[in-house]
Amino acid sequence: MTDSPDNRPPPPADALAGPDPLDAHVHVWDLARRQLPWLLAGHPLRRDFSLPDLTEASDGRLPDTILVQADADPLEVTDLLDLAATTSSVLGVVGWFDLHSDLQLPADSNLVGIRCPPADQTDPDALTDPAFVRGVRAAADAGLAIDLLLRPPALIGAARLATAVPDARLVLDHLGNPSGPTADWSTGMKALAEAPNVTVKLSGTAHLPSGDLAELIAVTLDLFGSDRVMFGSDWPVCTLSSSRAEAIRRTTELLPAAAHNDVFRGTAERTYRP
Repeated sequence: MTDSPDNRPPPPADALAGPDPLDAHVHVWDLARRQLPWLLAGHPLRRDFSLPDLTEASDGRLPDTILVQADADPLEVTDLLDLAATTSSVLGVVGWFDLHSDLQLPADSNLVGIRCPPADQTDPDALTDPAFVRGVRAAADAGLAIDLLLRPPALIGAARLATAVPDARLVLDHLGNPSGPTADWSTGMKALAEAPNVTVKLSGTAHLPSGDLAELIAVTLDLFGSDRVMFGSDWPVCTLSSSRAEAIRRTTELLPAAAHNDVFRGTAERTYRP
């Protein structure tokens, strides 16, 4: 006898996000090859994380993935691109290059974006430093997206950058790292939303209380629309607060169903693989 609807087991977390979600923010690293100074000795994440580990954390199926830099090291880009070249589920790499210097980019690769976090992620002026703006313009001319790892006080500077380089596809990682729906975050997000070349990544949110996250998502969707919002689990960093499956499930439950296709695939594809 088949189960009745009321007795069926709940679907896996990935199923809630539709038939084929794309995780737009994943990290992997091998400590034999990476320095990762932000992971101090004894940190629970100071161990290797690989694509097989991601497969195990994803119910045995490697999800479609964008790999994102974790180290300010050009050699990491090579390692990530090698993974992308041999793994069909890795749809692209957001790698580290120094945007303050002349860009030397690999040809004919799966590089889809650059992330070069400013030394002070709270400084709005760092985003409009002339050398940084030149680097962003060069990345945009090369057809690459630019991920921005910032804190709320710097969001105003990101809005100015978006205006200065209107052809750049800018991606705000981790919702701008808010502690909650604070005034400086709201002000910065309103300014960013006025720039059509900015998208927002629902990533790095596993530590936030559900009530705060619900409000942050609602404000973001209202300002940007689902076609400018994408999901990233921030695995394995999310495991400090929850499993990857829980991060997907909670985000899915806080999104209107009409937003799922954009947030869990469409926006990332349009942004990173236009």
